[in-house]
Amino acid sequence: MASVDGLVTGLDTTSIISQLMQLEAAPQTRLKSQVSVQQTVQSAYQAINARMLAVRNAAQALTTASTWQAVSASSSSDAVTASAGATGQAGSTTFDVVRLAAAHVATSTVPGTGQPAAGGTLDLTIGGKTTTITVSTNTAQGVADAVNAAKTGVRATVLNTTTGPVLQFSAQSTGAASDFTVTGLTDPVVVQTQGADAEIAVGAHRITSADNTFKDLIPGVTVKAVKVATGVTVSAAPDVNKLADAMQTLVTAINSTISDINAKSSHGTAGRGAGPLDTDPLARNLRTQLLSGVSAGMDMGVGNPAASFGPLGVQLDRNGTLTFNKEKFLAAYQADPAKTQADVSSGFAKTFETLAKDATDPTKGRITQAIQGVETSVRRMNTEIFSWDSRLAAKKAGLQRKYAGLESALGKMRDQSSWLAGQLAGLSK
Repeated sequence: MASVDGLVTGLDTTSIISQLMQLEAAPQTRLKSQVSVQQTVQSAYQAINARMLAVRNAAQALTTASTWQAVSASSSSDAVTASAGATGQAGSTTFDVVRLAAAHVATSTVPGTGQPAAGGTLDLTIGGKTTTITVSTNTAQGVADAVNAAKTGVRATVLNTTTGPVLQFSAQSTGAASDFTVTGLTDPVVVQTQGADAEIAVGAHRITSADNTFKDLIPGVTVKAVKVATGVTVSAAPDVNKLADAMQTLVTAINSTISDINAKSSHGTAGRGAGPLDTDPLARNLRTQLLSGVSAGMDMGVGNPAASFGPLGVQLDRNGTLTFNKEKFLAAYQADPAKTQADVSSGFAKTFETLAKDATDPTKGRITQAIQGVETSVRRMNTEIFSWDSRLAAKKAGLQRKYAGLESALGKMRDQSSWLAGQLAGLSK
């Protein structure tokens, strides 16, 4: 119902109703403010949860055996490249690159007169399979087009030489299996390059490859030959730099989490408000656990003092930040690989993997439950806000009816007053 402003009373009815509705809506306004605060808290929890997931993933990488088994491959010669896969194993071998793989190539001179395809068809045999190719246009280019359209794995090209045009047939892949024959041409086919496999020799042993790539020469290591050479050594050794990078990734993830918690749980200073988790005990507890995960060191069993992670290159500085010394870690690994792996996998990384799992588990995680608790609270408040919409709408309609009724009643009273005044004026006359 639309209000009618001051036709009789001169009152600003719309403004009066608006102010009254603001007072009536105060509880709903407070609820909306609380929802906004809770949504900010929820976003803060979600951000910290993402940080803790990064810690969990980085820690799990260091507790996985495959990380410690990773190797890097190298070659002593530019004639060979070497790369190690996820299953690569340490080892070394020396060999000669005897021959590179070659694609089969043959040519046929185009006759000066007559047609290149003697009977209008060609038979092309590759890999024991013969394809009969019909030559629609019996010219050099027509033969090349017909061969290429057949898609047999052999490509034909017309070469313009000083002695006239020549048809060249080239296998599209290398190796002995690329060998082919072409029959049906007027002039004979001459082999220019015989299709051959690449070959390397390890002492008296021979290994071949159709494409210059030798897989698993050392288990999990791929070798690619690029030129003939002798005395090439390929080695695969533990990838210590990858291990150091994995340690740095975990340290960085922990520092990022601590920094984010500090920002979101700050008490605020002059000109800067407090963080959304200012008084939140969960955030403070997570920060304490992350820091103590380093400061407490590694549990060495009942009756034994905890061991510092310092020999692994991990320390906590006075500002509450983790530092990682790569050189110290590499020195520890070179001195005793097995002990270093055990100290990291079962000690340093395991500590943070357990902590992160406890926080981020999708059903029982502490941060997960905190996020779910906020979601429940927000849903409840949104339900109350929605119910207030109906009450406030009814209240506003009531006020509009009330003030409209007041204007109407006062209007009638004014009309009656005018009539009565007229009657009294008539009597006096």
